[in-house]
Amino acid sequence: MHARPFPGANRPNVLAAAVATAIAVQLSPTALAAELEEITVTAQKRTERITEVPIAITNVGAEAIKQTGVRQVREVAQFVPNLNISSGTDFTTTVTMRGVGSDSRNIGFDTRVGVYLDGVYLGQSPAINQDLVDLERIEVLRGPQGTLFGKNTVAGAINLISQKPSDEFSGSVGVEYGSMNSRQLSATLNAPLSKSLFSKISVNRQQRDGYIRNLTTGNLLNEQDGSAYRAQLMYDAGGAFNAILAVDGMESDRLSTTGEAVTNPFGTGPDTAAPEMHQVAMNVDPREEREIRGAALTMEWSLPSDFTLRSITSSRDTEMTYNNDTDYSPYPLVEITYTDSYAQQTQEFQLVSPGADDFNYVAGLYLYQQEGDSYREVTSSKFFEDLLQAQYGAPGLVNPDSPVVSAGIVDTSSIAAYINGSYQLTDAWKLGFGLRYSEEQKEVDWAIDGSGAPLFGTATGTVRDDRTDSHLSPTVSINYALSEEANVYGKYSGGFKSGGYNLDFVAAGDLVAGTDFDKETVDAFEIGLKGTAFSRQFSYSLALFQSNYEDYQVNQFVDLGQGATSISIRNAAEVETRGLEAEITWLASDNLTINASMGLLDAEFASYPNADANGSDLSGNQLPNAPETSFNLGGQYYLPINSIGADLLLRLDYIFRDSFYNTAENESKRTLANGDTVQFGQVDAYHLVNARIGLESHADSWNAALFVHNLTDEEYMVNTSRDFLGTLRHFYGLERTAGIELEYRF
Repeated sequence: MHARPFPGANRPNVLAAAVATAIAVQLSPTALAAELEEITVTAQKRTERITEVPIAITNVGAEAIKQTGVRQVREVAQFVPNLNISSGTDFTTTVTMRGVGSDSRNIGFDTRVGVYLDGVYLGQSPAINQDLVDLERIEVLRGPQGTLFGKNTVAGAINLISQKPSDEFSGSVGVEYGSMNSRQLSATLNAPLSKSLFSKISVNRQQRDGYIRNLTTGNLLNEQDGSAYRAQLMYDAGGAFNAILAVDGMESDRLSTTGEAVTNPFGTGPDTAAPEMHQVAMNVDPREEREIRGAALTMEWSLPSDFTLRSITSSRDTEMTYNNDTDYSPYPLVEITYTDSYAQQTQEFQLVSPGADDFNYVAGLYLYQQEGDSYREVTSSKFFEDLLQAQYGAPGLVNPDSPVVSAGIVDTSSIAAYINGSYQLTDAWKLGFGLRYSEEQKEVDWAIDGSGAPLFGTATGTVRDDRTDSHLSPTVSINYALSEEANVYGKYSGGFKSGGYNLDFVAAGDLVAGTDFDKETVDAFEIGLKGTAFSRQFSYSLALFQSNYEDYQVNQFVDLGQGATSISIRNAAEVETRGLEAEITWLASDNLTINASMGLLDAEFASYPNADANGSDLSGNQLPNAPETSFNLGGQYYLPINSIGADLLLRLDYIFRDSFYNTAENESKRTLANGDTVQFGQVDAYHLVNARIGLESHADSWNAALFVHNLTDEEYMVNTSRDFLGTLRHFYGLERTAGIELEYRF
């Protein structure tokens, strides 16, 4: 471990001081009668108290989801330390935990954080940012989860747990209307069909106008337009067998945002066609369509001696179409169209030991099959051909009659066996252990035809190959119970991200160098403290961590010899991340709850030689999308109004994200050919305040609320990026929005 100072140690931080003050406040155990609800989680595939699980977990319950106004998966990141989920297009959604993350940029490349719905893997980036429909809770597990969840969870996992059907007839209807003509309609219906058969259906329709004006087409970009549903059928006769059949789906068709250009198409001068914020001038509106479908059958059998056998069978399909004006200008130069799809089937068997014994474990067998299918096309215009000929004096630099096309299939088959458990050594000491063996095979049949764009040197050729990765992912932990309500733990865990193929618009040199890359691995160490205090009026969680990544998959300059070069995805880097996470909840009175969380992070490339065509060494640079400090503070107060049979709810949330780089080069500005400079490669720190005031009936039959997001109307950036031709772009967060919501329950 390096001897450099701990992240944030030398920088004054009023926010950190606020957390310390909240923790240090003196409470009287006898002053309050109420206590915090005990939280149980299923992070280790069995129900356990969150204070006894040796994992850094943030639990976001149904009430918190409602009161914070979280509507989609990406919005959860505001309230979780050291978690970042990208904005912009949904098909490239990137989840980053503790500084480590990636999007599945093509069918041959995988993510580093797994997202699961009721134990079923949702799939690659296009399937991640789903609407949150009728959830019981969200569990965010930080750090490698290789033993329990397998490949591609080297940074962590997110579990979405749905509300299950019950034996009471009930339902709800909710409506919402707000800024930008946003409107949402949601409904649930729970209906028992017999004494042992129960059903539930939940639907959600969400729409919002865009707010980025395309001056060329007149349309507004970054709109929302999607529908989602989940239907469940549960059999539970109170005997030795129960089962749940669940189907879910989502459809979204929207004009998205691919950023606001701040330069001309080639990045040589400023963008003069749309110089104002929240304006673009593109002859084609960026558009994305997603269709996601899934079905899962979960069955449980109670075996002799209180063992449980569980089977989870699932099938999921994701289809995505994306269209964009790659030159970001009013002129018809270059346009791209992507059509990617994923079809996956999984089968998992779990044997769960009795929970009352000193020796407890879950043993499992996991089977995974996925077919990724991709068709991507780049078309250029006669106008672009003439422009290039006038500029370079040579014809045929692009061919409007011959698009650049890549298409192919990647088949992935994986099998894994695992065991995870614990042994109670003494009343105070508990040993945790886990081991997972995974073997994965990928077969690729892919082709690219780049003859339509000689200027850019795009390859023409095929890739037909197969590769196999295997890995043994261990976990070992030791827990010590300081009391019945406090536990300290130390943990080591390992994991891997599978190898794959760089199936993008690669140059000829990439095919020569080979498009395949090997797996990456992680070894992580963590110590933590969890518990409750003051008669369960105060809960806390603290974790210190260090993770070391080997063979990290990144873009690297490859010397092919004889003056030929290539930029390819390679296992070129080593990465180290370390930091601290703290979370507290304080029931300050029967009616007032205060919660806070803070993350401190130092994530860097420990080694990254030959990072670009100039042979740059980026060792020591910070990882992209890894702010050193993340913080949020929230307060929720209920005031009984007995005259109307309701409680007045007041809630305020403060969110802070430190500045961070979004390129490995760690640059903050880019100098253009005309001498101008633009912000690029770094996002400034920002502060957000959300507020909510509402009424909730004592009978729990209705509620109404007014809400405001970004109360101070903060103008803030969330990303910068460069596209193929060289266009530099900025991505901004939402301006102040407000709305009203109503819900009726029966």
